[in-house]
Order: sequence, then C-alpha cells, then structure tokens
Amino acid sequence: MVQALYFVRHGETDYNREGRFQGHADIPLNARGREQAAAVAAELAGHDIRTIVSSDLSRARETADAIAEALGVEVKENPLLRELNVGDWQAKTRQEISEIWPEQLAAWLGGQDMRPPGGESRSESASRVVQAIRSLVAEIGEVDGAIAIVAHGAVLRGAAEELLGMGAVSGSLGVLGNCAYGVLTPRRDAWVLRSWGMSATDTPA
Repeated sequence: MVQALYFVRHGETDYNREGRFQGHADIPLNARGREQAAAVAAELAGHDIRTIVSSDLSRARETADAIAEALGVEVKENPLLRELNVGDWQAKTRQEISEIWPEQLAAWLGGQDMRPPGGESRSESASRVVQAIRSLVAEIGEVDGAIAIVAHGAVLRGAAEELLGMGAVSGSLGVLGNCAYGVLTPRRDAWVLRSWGMSATDTPA
C-alpha cells in the first residue's frame, strides 16, 4: 500500500518574488526556483518515492522533473492539481487588489472561504485536489512506496487539512514555502501528519 504522501510546493517564480497572485497563470521557475528544485530533489533522492504526480503548470512540472531525475521516476501530470483559481486577482499584488476590491481582500486575508472575483474558493480548490489524490491512491492500491504530489501552496495546504480532518479552510497549517514539503502517512482510514514545512533550502517554510 501507499507508504506516504509527500506534498511538495514548486520553486520560486518571479511572481512569488514580486508578491503577485499566480493562480492558473503559467509562470516558470526563476533562477532561484531552479536552485531550490535541485536542492529538494537531492534531499528526496534517498526517500522511497515510487510515483510523482505534478500539476500541469510549468512551475510545478519543472520542480517535479528535477525530483524525477534524481529518483529515476517518471512524472505524471494532473490538471486537477493546479493552484487555486484566483480569477481577476491573477497577476496582481495585494496592494493592487486592495485598491479595487478592498472588502473582498480583507475577507480573504481574514480566512473566509470566499471566491475572488471570477475565481474559486479555498474549499472548492482543496476538494478538487483531494479528489485527485484519493483517485491516485486508489489506483496505486497495493503498490509499496511513497507518492510525491508536486503542486502549489494554497491547494496543498487545503488538501492536507481536509485529508487530516481539520477542514479545508481551518488555517491550522501554514502555507509551504517554495520547495518546502510535508509528509502524511496512512493509518487505517485516516492520514497522519508526520512533518510539515521541511526544506532543503533557506526558504522560510
């Protein structure tokens, strides 16, 4: 059976550096992000990861490819693992958003489960990712080894909280830093959090 789930956030992009909401925008890793991907790949090389599944957005796929090369494992893509769709907020900074949608941004930052204009809510995106993970675990069945899910900060946190029974919008877990990761292991019909925010780089997790 699946031994563990590794939730790995992608490396840094220019939008991360600039504080812009990325959502479904296909922004590639920057130089720092590629260094982070190489570092986390080297750290995970000694782990028994047999399956790697990535969001189809290039920042996640580039990170997954680095890990796959270190492990000698092929990458599968799944668009259900995309980041939360932030709609009209995409490519904008918090300051820019606050000038147009101050009340909505305040609700978002306050942890409310609301939709950015034209986007999806935290719970909707978490359910989407959990659906993909549960299907993957069921598909793998009795195959031993761990699965690495390479995706995005908001959806990885929400999916982990939902799998752990916390509720997808509890905010009990922090958002993973770029190329930081967390590990969940199975126990009967539940999941147990073994670590969160582990990082092979100096990026805060």
